[in-house]
Amino acid sequence: MGLITTRLLNAEKFPVLVPNSLFSSQVIVNKSRAQWRAMVTKIPIHTEDLDIIPQISNDIKFMLGSNPKVFLEKEAPYCFLSRIESSYAELTIGYNLRHMSKDALYSTQQDLLLQSVQIIKNHGAKLGYTFQDRNNE
Repeated sequence: MGLITTRLLNAEKFPVLVPNSLFSSQVIVNKSRAQWRAMVTKIPIHTEDLDIIPQISNDIKFMLGSNPKVFLEKEAPYCFLSRIESSYAELTIGYNLRHMSKDALYSTQQDLLLQSVQIIKNHGAKLGYTFQDRNNE
């Protein structure tokens, strides 16, 4: 820490010069000290499967709540129908993960996403296409 600026290292270990005046006017969050990390994912589903979304949602919430890597002390995991378009419906899934290394975090997030998709498929539902997905084909 200098008289006018402070030198920090970013996530990629590159030096960053920060004016000291920012420390008194900005909120600074050190994620490495957090007990948990919030995650939110959106999954498109075919609109033909709207009638089974409540069952899918309940099963995904149960799966998340029973995973030991999910941090339950702040808020319960959630899964709900958040959007309906003519071509797809959208499930929003949210949960908090316990503090872990970046590799473990990404691996856990991937595992929970794959388990969520498997639950969707086990109910006979199909993943949907967003309007943007169809335009990119």
